[in-house]
Amino acid sequence: MHFYESSIITTKDGLHCQVYANEHPVNSILVKPKYIPTDKIESSALQYRFIAGRKMNRLNLWADKEALKNYIEDFKQKYPHYILPHNKLFFSIPIDQIERVYFPRTGLKELMAMPVVALDEHLKNVHSFVSFLAQSGVKASDLGITYSTLMGHYNSQVSDINIVVYGKQNFWNLMKYLETAQHSSLRWKTESDWLEYYTKRNRFAVFGKDSFLKSSMRKKSEGYFNNTLFVIFAAEKEEEVHTKWGTEKVEDCGVATVEGTVIDDFHSVVRPGYYGVDTRAHTKENTKENNSIDGNDGKDIPVSSIVFYSRDYCMLVQKGEKIQACGNLERVTTTDGRVHYRVVVGYFDSYLDDRREKEFVRLVE
Repeated sequence: MHFYESSIITTKDGLHCQVYANEHPVNSILVKPKYIPTDKIESSALQYRFIAGRKMNRLNLWADKEALKNYIEDFKQKYPHYILPHNKLFFSIPIDQIERVYFPRTGLKELMAMPVVALDEHLKNVHSFVSFLAQSGVKASDLGITYSTLMGHYNSQVSDINIVVYGKQNFWNLMKYLETAQHSSLRWKTESDWLEYYTKRNRFAVFGKDSFLKSSMRKKSEGYFNNTLFVIFAAEKEEEVHTKWGTEKVEDCGVATVEGTVIDDFHSVVRPGYYGVDTRAHTKENTKENNSIDGNDGKDIPVSSIVFYSRDYCMLVQKGEKIQACGNLERVTTTDGRVHYRVVVGYFDSYLDDRREKEFVRLVE
């Protein structure tokens, strides 16, 4: 069975988790815990939810940093089997701990088969939005729903519509369609909408406002349908996965800032996603220190890709544009002996130290 990114898994001890990649270790599934019962660990710094008859914390990586660090340390103690043995922090669910998998495609198929008169206002809105997207030519079998709509614990007044598109080319085709598509219920985010997000997610710490707005305003993956926020995600099909788990030897070379030109943005729509780049990272050799491309000591290292784990960085920079990023510089050796360097932004542990405010991917104007 293939576990696609954005599927939802409930575990035998009550965690609700989102699948966080399209390629996984042999005996576990990479996830982000989304809702965690409060019977073993609890934090007032995290939002509370009442789901499936249980009091839950909603894991927010932008919560108070010290409180988040303490919570993650408690999580490691109480749920050690959900921490993947790795030099970076990854959460994973052992196969034998899975209670149920909620598949976005299956959920949407069931929803679209419902009599419309039997649906509440939120589900009618989802049904209407999906019917609109289907006019793009993307097959219904390549669409899914996720998050609260899929799980059935949505709130009609505040819940978003979250759509998954399977296949990167399908996603790009849908984005092209939405560039010119018209519907009386469709509106795109305004500058004010994006700036609210800019403030809420601390984007002002790493983005200039003008650069942020230029990158964000041209996205057609977020907007409003009948005044309900929608977000459209891409998930790689099984045959599209660009890196198989466990096929690389990775050496951490410290933190570096890189700048260059995007030569491939096709894979920037998934998670983990990446930009193929023509750039060089400037970092001191064999150190763990932060270094800038503007420095004049150390050596230049050719970097072939900027990899990211946060959807914040999807489709920010287009082919031919200048890109800048700060993250972990890694030396990667493939099974056939080839060596390349990449910069990775958004490992889970980056939210627990000063990298949370320093890491970024951004358009350079």
